[in-house]
Amino acid sequence: MLDDATKRELREKHYNATVVDIVWQHETLACFRVKPDFDFPEYRSGQYTTLGLGNWEPRHEDAVKEKELDEKRIRRLGRRAYSVSHPVVNGAGELYPPEDLDFLEFYIVMVIGEEGEPAPLLTPRLFLLKLGDRIHMGQKFTGEYTLDCMNNIRDDENSLVVFAGTGTGEGPHNHMIWELLRTGYKGQIASINVVRYKNDLAYEPLYRELEKKYPQLSYHALTTREADTINNKVYVQDYLATGMFEENIGRKMDPANTHLFLCGNPDMIGIPKVREGEKIWPEGAPGVIQIMEDRGFTMDYGRTKGNIHYEKYW
Repeated sequence: MLDDATKRELREKHYNATVVDIVWQHETLACFRVKPDFDFPEYRSGQYTTLGLGNWEPRHEDAVKEKELDEKRIRRLGRRAYSVSHPVVNGAGELYPPEDLDFLEFYIVMVIGEEGEPAPLLTPRLFLLKLGDRIHMGQKFTGEYTLDCMNNIRDDENSLVVFAGTGTGEGPHNHMIWELLRTGYKGQIASINVVRYKNDLAYEPLYRELEKKYPQLSYHALTTREADTINNKVYVQDYLATGMFEENIGRKMDPANTHLFLCGNPDMIGIPKVREGEKIWPEGAPGVIQIMEDRGFTMDYGRTKGNIHYEKYW
């Protein structure tokens, strides 16, 4: 164990940002708003950076217990990569002017862990933070999961952008949708998010208000463990494959003017392995990539950009 003086020294050495707000959805799901000490970084919607806390910090009592750390390891930071989310609107309900935003938002769920598995390093510590607490933020923002790939349809009023996420996988989509609305994109925007319970839909109230202001925008919330859905689950894959989504938006998804962005559970995405030019699909039910490639869409692969873009969360 480290004494308090040593902990203060380590915090002073490693921490470079402050938690300025925490928007709690429930006890294991929250939006953390963090203001860096360094100059506000330039980055693109959809990219990610890292957050970190010292291994000396206390952990949430509900999380799986961590093995005792030796003194060398306890002095280190536990870091994890997180996509940058976005509040989208300010207190007046207007799209957030970029010059007014002096914090970064991260949409995070606390990982409890399972017995016999490695104990989660960061989130059980993160969920004990309070306003004003200090944290480490990476100064490098990176990632290819951005809107750059859809430049060919930005000026097409008949185009369609579909964002599909699982849980906190909608975080980067919030940032992307804010950018599309702010820059005057005229095409149709749809955001699909699947969660276990309605209470896991932290951004749904925001999107219901945005739908009233922006007729081009629609939000599609799917739950899998509510009383009325647990025996009739509809995942993103089902929603797209059965035609329910197209029926709800009133149009077909055309590969010529549609882009899909997928973020979250790898089972939802269904990323194939490619060997000698042949795709080997994951076992089990098809993911979105396979479903949509059968309909003429193509996924990003290497330097070749298609109209299916993805970011898996583990």
